[in-house]
Amino acid sequence: MAKLGTMAWMDRTGGRLAWHDRLTLMGQGVMARLASRRQHRAGPRLRCREVSEILPPDSAIAREAVALTEACCPPYLLNHSLRAYFWARLLDDDTRPFDDEALFVALMLHDWGLTERWRLTGQTRHCFTVVGATAVEDLATRHHWSDARARLAAEAITLHLNVTVGDEHGKEAQMVRAGSGGDVAGLGLGALPRDRIAAVVGRYPRLGLKSEIVGALMTETSERPCCRTAFLCRSLGFVDLIRGNRVFSE
Repeated sequence: MAKLGTMAWMDRTGGRLAWHDRLTLMGQGVMARLASRRQHRAGPRLRCREVSEILPPDSAIAREAVALTEACCPPYLLNHSLRAYFWARLLDDDTRPFDDEALFVALMLHDWGLTERWRLTGQTRHCFTVVGATAVEDLATRHHWSDARARLAAEAITLHLNVTVGDEHGKEAQMVRAGSGGDVAGLGLGALPRDRIAAVVGRYPRLGLKSEIVGALMTETSERPCCRTAFLCRSLGFVDLIRGNRVFSE
């Protein structure tokens, strides 16, 4: 059986949750809370690099990903994608290598499905992540990536709505999850020095992300009540987590 959130799962279900998928997400939520408590007791294991040390890839595909996102996304979502990359890098413990270009491109496109331009219509697909995943595969093909590398970036996008992402899915998918969750709900950012957080937000202001993203997620929940977004918001309290996030005021 295809694992929840993977491209194979998306192809099979269209993003529609079955009862066992809901149980999986609930289990991930329990495990995430336990892991958070263990990390809090143990203290951070981060390299704590400076923001100025982090340089996004300067390649043709990275530049095109930024340009396309700037063209199709509102400013708050563009800045969210850029900040998420920095959180992913800052939260990395530097113990395993990763494909930095694939990470960056995936994060730039991961929320395209929340935009007015690319929002899903019809009743055949039930998860907004498929929009960014499809777009990243198209972009990768134009830039002559291998099929495996394109699938790596695409699956990092479809997996980012899981509460947790296991090692079997690759470090890139885990970093997309960490970066996006850190920016939206402050998840994990308590381990970072305040000056690093201020430096990233100073570079890419939040522009009212809390209210904007909650509105987008509630639209997704209303239009696709059987998707992961709806379950996260209605059953796992994700909207309350966003609003109650103390790392950011907006």
